Amino acid sequence: MCCMCREHGVVQEANVADHVIPHHGDEQLFWFGRLQSLCHAHHNSSKRQLENKGYVNDIGVDGWPVDRGHPACREQ
Repeated sequence: MCCMCREHGVVQEANVADHVIPHHGDEQLFWFGRLQSLCHAHHNSSKRQLENKGYVNDIGVDGWPVDRGHPACREQ
């Protein structure tokens, strides 16, 4: 099951073994780093956004970002 989908109450088959800490070519991290199960959609969008920006753009049913690290959720 995709761990990111599960956080949102969705049951989705995982088909990617994702490195929790990006390995960036480090063989030690690649072979022995911690992995998590993700679906293709989360691996190729949300996870990439999180690595590049520090937050994801996923929007909840209330119309607000689900990631509390999103700029719209930060206290002014």
